[in-house]
Amino acid sequence: MRFRQHAAAAATALTVLGGALATAPAAHAAGGTAPACIARVVDEMPDGQHVWLQNNCGRTMHVKVIVDGWYDSSCLRLADRATRELVLKVGTYHKTVVC
Repeated sequence: MRFRQHAAAAATALTVLGGALATAPAAHAAGGTAPACIARVVDEMPDGQHVWLQNNCGRTMHVKVIVDGWYDSSCLRLADRATRELVLKVGTYHKTVVC
């Protein structure tokens, strides 16, 4: 899959693999924290924070990445064993929630 960039205001600030759209900053209106079967890895890279998610739950899950100081991801559909990568160019990873 290829990265698709989403611009907000004058700057491109959130890059999401798989075409997830962003919602308003600091909205944080989502469900509870995603279960432990949704693996999360957050790495600091020169181009921003990379957030990797993998669904190990045995069924399709819907999750959203909450970002402090910028746009949250949209609700991402993850099939069992599917992975997604998000690159946060602005803001910092806060948590992953169900949606």
